[in-house]
Amino acid sequence: MTVSRRGHGGQEAVVVRIAGEIAGETSGQVRAAYADAFAAGLPTVVVDLTEVTLLASYGIADLLLARRTATATGTALRVVVGENTRVRRPLQLTGVADHLGLCRDLDEAVTGDPATRAS
Repeated sequence: MTVSRRGHGGQEAVVVRIAGEIAGETSGQVRAAYADAFAAGLPTVVVDLTEVTLLASYGIADLLLARRTATATGTALRVVVGENTRVRRPLQLTGVADHLGLCRDLDEAVTGDPATRAS
């Protein structure tokens, strides 16, 4: 799991890249990474879930908490899922996808260009 900055087209964002499982055992690490990302004070936080192999209920709850933090701080939150059905499917089935800015790739997430917005 990494937290880094990324710029594209004059835009800058904090990117949290997560790989592997997001479940009870890793939830604390995920929440800490989200907190670090919001603490950076940039206008956009991007969560890259393209390499996640399991998104359990803890991971979904963590994303909802990140969404609440984004709203409270006036920060844009975008979630990169790409073609990862292991992430996209649980988010769609629970209705959480409707509340997150799902994106296909990092460039689209950083710029906010909805031309390639994931559905």
